[in-house]
Amino acid sequence: MPVIEVKIWDLERLVGQKLERSMLEQILPSLKCEVEEINDETVSYEATHDRPDLYSAELLSLYIRGLLGIETGLPRVKVVEKTEKAEINGPDYRPYALFAVVRNVNLDDEAIRQLMQLQEKVHLTFGRNRRKISVGLYDLRGIEFPVKYTVADPDLKMKPLGFGFEMSLKEVLKSHPKGIEYGHLVSQYDKYPIILDAEGKVVSFPPITNSEDFRVTEETRDILIDVTSTDLESARRTITLFAYAVSMRGGEIQQLQLSGKINEVSPRIEPDIMRYPVELNRRLLGLDIGLEETMRLLAKMRMDASPINSNELEIRYPYFRTDILHPVDISEEVAMAYGYNNIEPEVMPPLHPGREHPLEVFTRAVRESMIGLGFIEVNNYMFTNPGLMYDKMNVPRQPIIEVENPRHEAYTALRTWIIPQLLNILSSSKHAGYPQRIFETGDVVLPDDKSENRTREERHLAFAIAGKGTTLTNGLSAVKSLFNMFGVPVKFEKYKHPSFIEGRTAQIVTPEGPAGLIGEVHPQVITNFNLNVPIVAAELNIEVIHKCYLSQQKKEH
Repeated sequence: MPVIEVKIWDLERLVGQKLERSMLEQILPSLKCEVEEINDETVSYEATHDRPDLYSAELLSLYIRGLLGIETGLPRVKVVEKTEKAEINGPDYRPYALFAVVRNVNLDDEAIRQLMQLQEKVHLTFGRNRRKISVGLYDLRGIEFPVKYTVADPDLKMKPLGFGFEMSLKEVLKSHPKGIEYGHLVSQYDKYPIILDAEGKVVSFPPITNSEDFRVTEETRDILIDVTSTDLESARRTITLFAYAVSMRGGEIQQLQLSGKINEVSPRIEPDIMRYPVELNRRLLGLDIGLEETMRLLAKMRMDASPINSNELEIRYPYFRTDILHPVDISEEVAMAYGYNNIEPEVMPPLHPGREHPLEVFTRAVRESMIGLGFIEVNNYMFTNPGLMYDKMNVPRQPIIEVENPRHEAYTALRTWIIPQLLNILSSSKHAGYPQRIFETGDVVLPDDKSENRTREERHLAFAIAGKGTTLTNGLSAVKSLFNMFGVPVKFEKYKHPSFIEGRTAQIVTPEGPAGLIGEVHPQVITNFNLNVPIVAAELNIEVIHKCYLSQQKKEH
């Protein structure tokens, strides 16, 4: 998590109140911030990746004012009625740009440092190291509207931030520190993204560097903000976040009318809205809190709430709150405002004697049976990537649960089946000789819009047999033997699947319906995994087999 450093005196002037050490130690954890150090001048804390609004003193002060009761409800900002214009015609690989203006700000060295800290922390986390989002702040003096987000030739000249002379955009990528660090984001393209004013002056070369001509200083009174991005919704929330943060320095937000690839007004000032059933207070938090108390607590967290009926509230919260996705997140806000330390622990009486879940018992029996059939058990992570799940298996990409901010390219999604990982293991164990017979039991996660969290977990068994002379018969024999051990009837029907050889693939069918598939792996798939022997693989739904087993047991008794 990013570590944020704030000067206590700066925070106090934003809050409008003296802040004692004990007060900060109590308030910061209430905002999911972990205090690293507090000394006479500075407080350092860790903020979670989903709370970029806590990455600087500006919006942190807003929440502290709410928790202290100084100012509650939705943040109130001044908005300039006049609207300026911006034209958006950026490159396809970075198509979106949004703008905002904040006028009449009061800046000093610490205020500028905080805004730069916010910028860099957002770049690093929410912006995925500038790949997804980059932000720029500029002194508006000398910039003529409408500003334009467009493309430029690499030979276009500008004076990059920190340099006193002009150089071409191509030279910026080779010589400027930020160009060297982030040049890979644009260098492979013929045209580069650029922000120009109405007179053609270069304002910025996103996502690399700003122009030195428009550097923000202590004399700056009006600030232009831009956000360029590959994701429009993320850009919308980020531009609103920065507009609010800068306005905390005494400024007034001025919106821009965008045209071109985007036709809307930026930034968005209106709050997001969500319905919240107050019964979640009891169900999730164990707190008997009604409508009025819930409204009061949410006001401390800088939200407005109004009753819809006797059990439901309409919640209005700042548009820059990127972490509010579900009513459960509103419950967390209620808990933070109430105070976790104020929630009295309650021991829940057991509803029945502790016991192992029947599916776990059955899965263990399946594992032991597979070992008895001569298979070696392996274990993989549930995290994988779409390339392994689909591309290498000759399967068109399908919906999959992906990580929004992956830290490693090999672990970006939850697996939807296990066979690809078994083939990956076979690819890594070619030195062990053949035949090889491996299996794994574990969970897979499938997208399912009908479920509450839009996912469905299934318990699967997958096995693979690799070696010279391996045919479908070897796999069918293993499946029949396994089903016979549990007394479950099974039959096989013709089936087509791009990962397997046509005519050598079957669907496994039980009295409870289809239970999986089995087949000889397609030669192209074998080549994709750098293997050179025939392979038979199967994947079964253990839950279906378990249902068949239970039904068979009832018939016998």
